[in-house]
Amino acid sequence: MLLFFLFYILVIPVCVLMHEIGHGVGVVSLSKLDAHIYLGKRSQENKENFRIGRFRFHIHWSYVGFVDWKGDLNKRQRIAALAGGPIMSLLLVFILAGIAISLPQSDLKSFFWGASTFNLGMVVWTVIPITYPRWMGPYYGHPSDGLQLLRLQRK
Repeated sequence: MLLFFLFYILVIPVCVLMHEIGHGVGVVSLSKLDAHIYLGKRSQENKENFRIGRFRFHIHWSYVGFVDWKGDLNKRQRIAALAGGPIMSLLLVFILAGIAISLPQSDLKSFFWGASTFNLGMVVWTVIPITYPRWMGPYYGHPSDGLQLLRLQRK
């Protein structure tokens, strides 16, 4: 029961945060811009809490996240920024699955398999080229990473 509670309170927000950091790595590694990493809504109320190098963190416990940057990125830089989130989530799939495989049968093994599966769902959900529907709450009206990448490829 404790692991179930931890999954919803800790794992989901941390995995969303890691996905957004992946986008930020794409921004920071190929440009001179700062990456603003949001856990929670991207709004004036979600103030910057801390920074690490050119990563500026706006953390308000949540199940949603965004990344933002001030300035323009060229096509190659935008592709790296957009692909960074799903790539980070995919990396987490393999890391967490590897941990699960190495554990003996237990609740902890199931916990890591669940975290791996959650990240796989994030990969799939973010690469499907769609505009998020109303029921997606704060994501409503935003294009998925996959849709933004598809639009960039068509330019």
